[in-house]
Amino acid sequence: MAKPKDLIAVHVPTEDLGDYNVTETGWYATDDGGKVVLGPFDSLAQCDRAIRDRLQRTADPKPEAPT
Repeated sequence: MAKPKDLIAVHVPTEDLGDYNVTETGWYATDDGGKVVLGPFDSLAQCDRAIRDRLQRTADPKPEAPT
């Protein structure tokens, strides 16, 4: 499985919508290449929570117990 990319929360105002190829203002999670991955969110806290949840889901799975 590929290693998850780093995600960062950015606020996209109206004048920057085209730069991020999105249609709504708000908070977005972008990867280390600047591609929008999650969003929009109404607040930084919601965006951070979504990033944390996404990274937990894509983290290496726990090893299975032997049967």
